[in-house]
Amino acid sequence: MLSKEIEGGIIVSDIELINVCKTYQTKKQTVEAVKDVNLSIKSGDIFGVIGFSGAGKSTLIRLLNLLESPTSGVIEVDGEDITKLKGKKLREYRQEVGMIFQHFNLLWSRTVLDNVLLPLEFSHVPKDEREEKARELIKLVGLEGRENAYPSQLSGGQKQRVGIARALTNDPQILLCDEATSALDPQTTEEVLDLLLDINKQLGLTIVLITHEMNVIRKICNKVAVMETGRVIETGDTLSVFRHPEHEVTARFIKQDNQEDSEENEEAIQYLLKNYPEGILVRLIFEGDKAKETVISQVIHHYQINVNILQASLRQANSSSFGTMLVQLTGDEATLSESLIFFEQHGVGVEVI
Repeated sequence: MLSKEIEGGIIVSDIELINVCKTYQTKKQTVEAVKDVNLSIKSGDIFGVIGFSGAGKSTLIRLLNLLESPTSGVIEVDGEDITKLKGKKLREYRQEVGMIFQHFNLLWSRTVLDNVLLPLEFSHVPKDEREEKARELIKLVGLEGRENAYPSQLSGGQKQRVGIARALTNDPQILLCDEATSALDPQTTEEVLDLLLDINKQLGLTIVLITHEMNVIRKICNKVAVMETGRVIETGDTLSVFRHPEHEVTARFIKQDNQEDSEENEEAIQYLLKNYPEGILVRLIFEGDKAKETVISQVIHHYQINVNILQASLRQANSSSFGTMLVQLTGDEATLSESLIFFEQHGVGVEVI
């Protein structure tokens, strides 16, 4: 159904949403769940959609597999308007879009193996082939040896792994994740996100993930769109949006993700200002490859200043990283000013406390 063009061995699946709207009509009012959304999702992206409850993100993801039809607008996959698909072509398209759910949606009367086999049975795959495929997927998600276990015997993370294996049975090109980690504890969330990253790399899938947790976006998504009341209010590379939010709602999500660190940093800054009064106190912000460079060593080599590192943290964002460092710089005023310019010229953010 979808384009089978190959780039470096990976199937191409670009998604374009053009002026997409979804309106529901009730007896009393008209509800605009999705309003004039324009998005471009490239093949191989892990694209995150984040928003508070009622933002429209769940409706948006249901539009991508046509469980809901848009009221207006165009949804293109590899240049084809999927909103025009009917009958057999629509069924073929849906087979190539996998879906992972928040509450797993497993059949409790069936074993792990039987749950993964189910979509293959519906697709009338021969028995020997479907069992071999199911066992391969169970191994891929790290559940080898648990084929005969029932959902009641599994942890939350293991149940979600079964859900992921089941979503991959028809070799989808697009994988949709509907709050896939919100029912999991933090450690299990990390494990499931690592698994999704591995699947993205191994299979070249385009993953569209909706969530209300900024740490999930930061961990695995290379692109993000922020939604509020049905509209996309901000979109871009995850690291750029995370470090330089343009909208108040985006800033709120980032503040929640950083809340614990922010509280600790505020206390630390007050302590440092009191106990290190000499020179200037500076927050340095490192992004991407800059987090790995030896800028501190370079500035000490070039200028007659002392650098006292008081506090530092490094955080991961998909395949990149960013960090902050609180430093005390001492030296004469002119040299300190030159050193700050040096940092900025080398791509390091500078905030004098």
